Amino acid sequence: MSTTDLDVVGREALSFTVRGPWAHFRRVDATTEKLTYRVMPRTTVAGLLAAVLGEPRDSYYDTFAKDSSAIAISPECKLQTQSIPQLTLPTKGGNIMTADGVSGKTVVDPEVIAEERKRRTFEYVVDAAYRIDLVLDDTETFERLAEFLESGRSTYTPALGKTECLADITDVTRTTVDDGGDPEDVDSTVPEEHVVPTPGEPLRMERTPAYMEADDGGRKTTGFVSYAFAPANQTLTAPSAPVRSVDGRSVCFL
Repeated sequence: MSTTDLDVVGREALSFTVRGPWAHFRRVDATTEKLTYRVMPRTTVAGLLAAVLGEPRDSYYDTFAKDSSAIAISPECKLQTQSIPQLTLPTKGGNIMTADGVSGKTVVDPEVIAEERKRRTFEYVVDAAYRIDLVLDDTETFERLAEFLESGRSTYTPALGKTECLADITDVTRTTVDDGGDPEDVDSTVPEEHVVPTPGEPLRMERTPAYMEADDGGRKTTGFVSYAFAPANQTLTAPSAPVRSVDGRSVCFL
């Protein structure tokens, strides 16, 4: 199953909209060109919320695991993309050096610039916006997160993928998840096995990282999800999906 193992019916959900002029969610299958997922991956949502709380890197995966969290992601934008050429430089530790005569300043080794500067094309989602519904088994973390978001506070600056893609978090609400969402009119992403194509409408699909865990090397992806998605003002038909109702919207929790 690609949906959460957590029973969400009757639980309190924290809902909010995250938006920004640009978003880049690097596709793990891309090589030279830096392509983006159209929809914010579940792992990116978890990372953004951990940044809001100031959680240490690689420390929050259990909180957002499949059996302890549920996340629904609903696009609220056209999901249009734009490709932008950029010059990139390697910034590994061995390539950084102190600038002579300039206190506290560091630069990339000029020889590295000459040899390894590359022109790459980055793909961005333009005017990105997503409605997120979150249920956590960890009530203490849920309450802390609600307090941060409702007061507009964040430990680290929220971003839509790349750190330079700054994000605003707005429209924060708390509501109870109800059974009885409409499977003929689903706003969120839906695992592909549940989706019935609509005649005359394109079926948009992505396969993205969904779950991670810490390991000796830092972290590893433990699960992917393949889902269908629709731009803002369009919905999906998914008769067999476990669709729930959140604030009048029909969503499927991953």
